[in-house]
Amino acid sequence: MDMKRVFVGIQALTFYSTKKLLFGKKAIITILVALFVAAVMGYAGSQSKAPLEDGTNLMDTLILFFFMPVMAMIFGSSLIRDEIDDKSITLVATAPLDRAFSYLGYYLPLGIATAISMVAISTVGWLAFFGQHGMGSDELGLYLEIVALVVIGSFVYSSLFLAISVLFNKPILFGLFYAFIWEGYIGSLPGAIQNASVKHYLRSLGSEWVKFGDISRWDQASSAWGSAALLIALTVFLLVLGAYLFREKELA
Repeated sequence: MDMKRVFVGIQALTFYSTKKLLFGKKAIITILVALFVAAVMGYAGSQSKAPLEDGTNLMDTLILFFFMPVMAMIFGSSLIRDEIDDKSITLVATAPLDRAFSYLGYYLPLGIATAISMVAISTVGWLAFFGQHGMGSDELGLYLEIVALVVIGSFVYSSLFLAISVLFNKPILFGLFYAFIWEGYIGSLPGAIQNASVKHYLRSLGSEWVKFGDISRWDQASSAWGSAALLIALTVFLLVLGAYLFREKELA
């Protein structure tokens, strides 16, 4: 196997797909979401009497709880399907690069684009809220913790929704179900059932890092090391599964 050719192929596909995701039509969605988050958090900030508590809870609910899986779903569920529909996937299908490596060339830009989008949204929300109250070391620490969580979440959710995009012919429908029903509702129910959601393990990590808000006092959190290990294992499993399915898939 010519590893240099593999590396060059992945690099080229990563650059092309990252540019397409960040500067294509989905960029409009990121801007609209950022404006919505800024408006909500700006208003909430103007009413808050306990900024660190209220700001943490709002970033937890609005960004980690809701927009994190939704944005990953928007970016990832239709990435490969869109290229199949507009025939640009033909270049990948006929390239000498093994499709399993081509799949990695889709995953990396998806994770990067989702992470950049979520960091931008988180930054706008944080500035809109805490810009009205002062931004000291505690506020900066909270920002860095949230950013770390959304970056981790971006790559985990990207592996999930990219696998969904090759597993189903209409991935957006399953993506909507997972993002809104499973993560949004099932993952919020009390008891062990919420352990079956990615959000549970992301928030479990956050409960170890964040010092303010309800997340810092979350008594249903799993251990930080266990959560990290599970998220890594899930990401690797989904990448292997997705790469295998993509190699075997009829790209037409």
